[in-house]
Amino acid sequence: MLRKLLALASTTCAGALLFTYSALAKANRLETFVFNISENRIEFSTQDDIQPKGMLLESPARLVIDLPGTAFHRSTIKQTIGNAVQSVRVGQPEAGVTRLVVEFAPDLQVERETLFLQAFSPKHWTVQLPHKVAALNQTVRSNFIWPLIGELTAGFGWRVHPISGERKFHKGIDIAAPIGTPIFAAAPGIVTEAGWDEGGYGNKVVIQHADGRETLYAHNNRLFVSKGQTVRQGDPIAEVGSTGRSTGPHLHFEVIQGQQLLDPIALLPLRYILFDVAAS
Repeated sequence: MLRKLLALASTTCAGALLFTYSALAKANRLETFVFNISENRIEFSTQDDIQPKGMLLESPARLVIDLPGTAFHRSTIKQTIGNAVQSVRVGQPEAGVTRLVVEFAPDLQVERETLFLQAFSPKHWTVQLPHKVAALNQTVRSNFIWPLIGELTAGFGWRVHPISGERKFHKGIDIAAPIGTPIFAAAPGIVTEAGWDEGGYGNKVVIQHADGRETLYAHNNRLFVSKGQTVRQGDPIAEVGSTGRSTGPHLHFEVIQGQQLLDPIALLPLRYILFDVAAS
């Protein structure tokens, strides 16, 4: 994996710090935009290679990242965060430019030396915020725990399918981790399915929970449970794999209530805020 630390330029203009990366920019679009609260990190990816440009502005303190040559065909999306990071938003200030903005608290002083922009690839970037930037106060949203701690690579909702290239509804979330990493039961329950799925999920586990919801764990390598088994929250049920219709080792995780698919991010302890940019 390409991992480059982007050096911040020493040139400033009217209180603004400019930083950039020399990569070819072309007609493009934003594909994912995530605020990783637990790591104080912004993560974004584009369809094609991108040349991000950014400024650290004052009064109020805010980090602005422009993605030249990208289209964003929808209204501005804004998410209130709280504490040191007050909000994060994405929009299009002018034709052909998508803008990501992180707004800090008015009394927070952010130095350029504490900001790090990294390229995992020319299409996938992260911005590390200072450690003193406090994360959002945690609130209990359900009794679920994360089945796997890894990199959130796909959210719930419409997207371009990575294999077929077609626009399809993604029924859960994808969490990437090395093959063999343990996967845990998100809540206590009874295993209703454990085995191979012919529909593309590969080795799959489904757990029925007391509140009527089900959780589904797909693309696993080895399974540690069998149908009819009772599991406790946090019990290891499988290990990360890439079985079935998969592009690499990861967990595909779904939450189902009756005939309705639920967004797992809305039910899990808050680690990420995933922005719905699929319409762009």
